[in-house]
Amino acid sequence: MNLLDLLKNQLATGDTMSVISNLLGENKTATENGINAILPTLLGSVIQKGSNTEGANALLNLIKTGGHDGRILNNIGGLLGGGEATTDLLSSGSGIINMLLGDKFGGIVSLISNLSGLKSGSTSSLMKLAAPLLMGLIGKQSAGSTTSGLMSLLGSQSDFVKAALPAGIGSVLGFGGTGNSGSTVSTSNSDSDSGFGKFLPWIIGAALLAGLLYGWKSCGKTEVSAPKVVENAAQVATNAATTATNAATTATNAVADAANKVVEALKVSLPGGTVLDVPKGSLEDKIVTYLQSKDSISKTLWFDFDRLTFETGKATLKPESEAQLNNVVAIMKAFPKVKIKIGGYTDNVGKADANLKLSADRAKNVMLELVKKGVSAGRMSAEGYGDKHPIASNDTEEGRAQNRRISISVREK
Repeated sequence: MNLLDLLKNQLATGDTMSVISNLLGENKTATENGINAILPTLLGSVIQKGSNTEGANALLNLIKTGGHDGRILNNIGGLLGGGEATTDLLSSGSGIINMLLGDKFGGIVSLISNLSGLKSGSTSSLMKLAAPLLMGLIGKQSAGSTTSGLMSLLGSQSDFVKAALPAGIGSVLGFGGTGNSGSTVSTSNSDSDSGFGKFLPWIIGAALLAGLLYGWKSCGKTEVSAPKVVENAAQVATNAATTATNAATTATNAVADAANKVVEALKVSLPGGTVLDVPKGSLEDKIVTYLQSKDSISKTLWFDFDRLTFETGKATLKPESEAQLNNVVAIMKAFPKVKIKIGGYTDNVGKADANLKLSADRAKNVMLELVKKGVSAGRMSAEGYGDKHPIASNDTEEGRAQNRRISISVREK
């Protein structure tokens, strides 16, 4: 049984590929290339995760708690048509990918985008769409399996993945011995792997070929131009070195970007003596600074919650939202004259009416939660705006994620 072929056949039926292409805004060929690269990449990461008892147990728990029993495969076209179903699928896939790939995700997206011709945002979205489908198939095939049973199933897929993995992905995953991955891409920090040294076999091979052809010419085979081969070999070597240098620069920049994104902790003092420990630049930091300033009230000024999360497609707040809600309550109590309006927003995926209702329900639920924690309802109002007033492009998953937000506007202070 080849899980890759089973899932590819599911995605190749009917107009599914066209539906996916339209959803991503990409041409069909690039989408097919992306899927052919993404599926073995994801399955390879699952195999790696399930290669030991602890990882296999984690996968079984994911399959159970996530409802990955295979039913998702019965309506692939409907799930990929946009709207709430697609948003839910993307959210589910995001969690799966975080578990499987972690900080490798960005590098893999870049590799697959370069190989397939997809935009990086499309590759990211396609991976998130494919992950729940793959887990559904694995869950279906491993139904009732023990830990050792799942490990056996995944182990049987290793050869299929090795044959299908795109060049370079295997080394990033740590999926050793892969047929197509070779050593084109390496995650090593050594100079030989990250720079010119990794292309040395190509250069040596080109030089040997040039010497062979030169000798052949000396024996009377004058139809081959050895100098031309040498020239081409030199160009290959130059291009390889340039590529290596660019790759090293990209890696250096990525490390620098990651370092710059480290969130600085901040202590925000409130009237009355309460001190909040919050990230610098957070909603709490910004809104307290504004309340303590002499700036006049502006209805166009909004402060976005940055640690508020909801269940996918619902208005139900997740437990991790508690900390920021408690901080807002503390701020409201420290500034008793303040009145606020809570606004809810969505991306433009799905029907506008459904988005408007969801945004309104989420804004109202935030307000109700603040009331439960002791803030007077008379000091607050809530309204949903749906997909209006985007703050980022809806053409990418990253932009859509920014547009799905809850914000606060200070109306009196």
